[in-house]
Amino acid sequence: MKKILILANNDVGLYKFRKELLEALLKEYEVHIALPDGEFVEKLTEMGCVFHLTEMSRHGTNPFQDLALMRRYKAIIRKVAPQMVLTYTIKPNVYGGMVCAAKKIPYIANITGLGTAVENKGVLQTVTTALYRFGLRKASHVFFQNLDNLAFMKQKKIVKDNTDLLPGSGVNVSHYLPLPYPTTDTVDFVFIARVMKEKGIDQYLDAAEVIGKQYPQTRFHICGICEEEYQSLLEEKTNAGQITYHGLVGDMIPIYQMSA
Repeated sequence: MKKILILANNDVGLYKFRKELLEALLKEYEVHIALPDGEFVEKLTEMGCVFHLTEMSRHGTNPFQDLALMRRYKAIIRKVAPQMVLTYTIKPNVYGGMVCAAKKIPYIANITGLGTAVENKGVLQTVTTALYRFGLRKASHVFFQNLDNLAFMKQKKIVKDNTDLLPGSGVNVSHYLPLPYPTTDTVDFVFIARVMKEKGIDQYLDAAEVIGKQYPQTRFHICGICEEEYQSLLEEKTNAGQITYHGLVGDMIPIYQMSA
């Protein structure tokens, strides 16, 4: 059976957003995944994926750690000998792409977002775009999920014509069915995202404080992994009764059922 190797920076996104893709690939290929350990890795292996532990600092800029990541990718690719490699997120796209290019292995990259390193002008943007240019230079294809990211990458001459725009990651409509409108006396708002500045958490917390004072029947929920810089703030807001932080939620349907 032919082998496909998927490089990603976390198990949550791979399971939550790419589960159906994995299920389709597993029907025809031996699917290997290289990413850090996490609570969804067991679910991914139960599906039939072969897991390769790949430690990485998702937001770090330490060059020695990134060189170690490249060495790990080289070892995994040498061991698996895949016919195709799929990469997601910045470091797998960049460093995985470099290794695949050197090994002359076909690879397809998915730009799920640019990230602050690319979006904010400065030295870090210059370095990151240069790395991206090098990492994607031999990609068989590069997928984007919004026009702005595609336009930026073309303007910076990082990609050429081997691109396509995807209509987002999609939602499994056979699992997430329409729900009846809740009949509770409260109005519940839910923030569903990684808790970080770029996702708008600051504005959400400000709104929770202002609206909560004027309308006591409103409740504000937060669901998602929390960046370290926001942990103490969420604890403070929770203790003040302004929000309810649920952490990473495995099944969002009960949260949707109470949201109005």
